[in-house]
Amino acid sequence: MARMRIRRAFVASIRLGLIYLACLCVSPAAHSADSADETYLNALQGHWEMVGAVGKKPVRYRADGHRVLQGGFLNLHMIDTGSPAEYEADLFIGFDRKAHDYIAHWLDRFGAAGARVVAQGTRTGERLVITFPYADGPLRDTFTWQPATKSWSLLLESQASNGTWSTFASYTLTHRDH
Repeated sequence: MARMRIRRAFVASIRLGLIYLACLCVSPAAHSADSADETYLNALQGHWEMVGAVGKKPVRYRADGHRVLQGGFLNLHMIDTGSPAEYEADLFIGFDRKAHDYIAHWLDRFGAAGARVVAQGTRTGERLVITFPYADGPLRDTFTWQPATKSWSLLLESQASNGTWSTFASYTLTHRDH
């Protein structure tokens, strides 16, 4: 009887050791990929001056990026600097560790109709491309992080029925003082 308990304890300790080794082998790679994707999103945190054009109209926004929902999403709140503001939006971007892609929700002053669509995207290096599959044609947001200048570019494009993409808006985001 004592021998059986010793054998069970020995087998259990070997199993635990193997599980521990498996975790060591798998975890660092998975953790570093997740960390890189989360670090990428974290670079959008802070206070930004967002300057660009919608169509040919010059625009200027204040943007503030911060983590929300226990860190599950990066929220980028944008509001134009006009008085009164003509445009305001919240963009929520999160990284799905299981699917290894990004999910985004764009909510703006135009209401619920535009918020029905959830975007999906992938990142290659410093560029994140997110596509919103709207019924009247996809919209594509391309975020590009420029670490040397600690700034971002954001390009919004719409796809025509013939498949061609055209610029809807483009912005540069640079840090601003509070």
